[in-house]
Amino acid sequence: MAGPRSRELPAWVLRPISDMPVLGPAESLSGVQRELQELLDRYSRGLENSDLAEVEACMRADEQLVVIESSYPNYGWTDYFNNHLSQELGTLEDVSYKAELVHAHGTDKLAYGVFIYKAAGSRGGNRRSVEGMGTLVAERMKGEWRIRHWATSSRRPLSH
Repeated sequence: MAGPRSRELPAWVLRPISDMPVLGPAESLSGVQRELQELLDRYSRGLENSDLAEVEACMRADEQLVVIESSYPNYGWTDYFNNHLSQELGTLEDVSYKAELVHAHGTDKLAYGVFIYKAAGSRGGNRRSVEGMGTLVAERMKGEWRIRHWATSSRRPLSH
């Protein structure tokens, strides 16, 4: 495939995200890897069910949260909730979201992960799907992992 100015893109750029090796489902993991995958699974369920309380339970729901999706930042839970999450989930139907760890590391209090994701939803009868990669930084607060930093970037929309 030719890129800008007709130069060939390297093969790794064209590799489908679905070919990226994932760590596995939560039940096959242990330690921080398992705990972060379980956090991603809860976050995904919250999105799919439009359950804002479930999504909030996965996040550091204060002004220390930073979320960057593509190149748009949200600073703090209030900004993310008011200007992104509630608006997006309020207009989408039949949402599907899956996030799978490809790398994770951490201690008892702070962990990070790299993940791939696939998201889809319908608006006005039109279905759109995206896939991409993301990173998260989570901290243990009162015994539970909470996302403190979240950044994702997506590839071009997938066609159906």
